[in-house]
Amino acid sequence: MSSIYQLARAGYGLAKWTPQGARHGLGKAVGSAIYLGWKSKRINTQENMAYITGRSARDRYTKRLASDSWKNYGRIIADFMYFPHFDFERLEHEIHDLTEGVSSWREYVDQALAPGRGAIAASAHFGNYDMAAAYFARHFPFSIVTENFNDPQMTDLVLGQRKERGIGLIPMEGSARRILRALQQQHMVAIAVDRPVAPEEGVEICFFGHKTYVPGGPAALALKSGAAIMPGFMWYGPHEECFIRAFPPIFPRAGANKNEEIARLTQCMFDAIEEIVRAWPTQWYMFRQFWPSE
Repeated sequence: MSSIYQLARAGYGLAKWTPQGARHGLGKAVGSAIYLGWKSKRINTQENMAYITGRSARDRYTKRLASDSWKNYGRIIADFMYFPHFDFERLEHEIHDLTEGVSSWREYVDQALAPGRGAIAASAHFGNYDMAAAYFARHFPFSIVTENFNDPQMTDLVLGQRKERGIGLIPMEGSARRILRALQQQHMVAIAVDRPVAPEEGVEICFFGHKTYVPGGPAALALKSGAAIMPGFMWYGPHEECFIRAFPPIFPRAGANKNEEIARLTQCMFDAIEEIVRAWPTQWYMFRQFWPSE
C-alpha cells in the first residue's frame, strides 16, 4: 500500500468533517507549496501565463497568475477529497450560468444531442472538471475518458468516486472504439483536449496568437461519428461562487476534406478555450510547456 494512497484515504476521511473554507485554504496552501518547490513546473506555468498575458515570464503579474493557478488546483484537489459528500442538489440552486446566446446551458446541450449522434464535450484542464462531470451526469448520460495512476489502488479509489456519482468511465487505452459506442448510444463524452504534442503528432492551431500543436483525435471522432462538439466549463469565482458556461455546439461538415475539417474543428474548440482562459487565466491548470520553444 503506497504512502500516497494512504494519504488519499486519510484525506477522504478528514474532508467530511472539514468546513469548506478550511478545506479550500489547506488545498491552496498545498498547491502553493508545490509551486514553490517544483522548479520545472513553476517555470512552465510562468511561461504559459506569459503567452496568455503577452508579458514577460518574469513579470510580477505573470508570476502571480502562475502562483494562483496552482492554488486553485490545490483547491479542486481538496474538493475531490470531499466528492463523496458534496451536495449537488444545493449546487443546482446556487450555480451561476454564464452561458451566452441562450437562456441556459441546457439549450446548447439539447442542440448538440438533437441529431441523435451523441456529443463530445470539449473540456480542458480548467476549473473543477470532476464536479462538472458529476453535475452533467445528473442530467443526461455522461462519460469521461480516464487515465490510470501508477498505483492501482489510487486508480481504483479515484475512479470509484467518479463512478459513484454516475459518471461513465472510458479508459484511455483503446478509447476510440468505446467513445464511438457511447456516442452511438446518445451519450455525451468529455475529453480534455488541451494536451500539447510534437508537431508531427498533432494538428497545428493558433492559441493566444501563437502556433502550437494538439491532438486531432477528438475532432476525428466527431467527424467519423457525426457527433457535435460542445465546449463547456465549470469553475470557482473569487468568492467561492460556482460558475458554469457552455459554448454553442460545433457540427462536423459532411463531405468536407478530412484533414481540413479536423483542423477546423480543432481550432474552433481552442477558440472557445482561449475565450474562457483569457477571462479566467488562473483557472487553467496547464503545468507543461504548452507552446513549442521559439
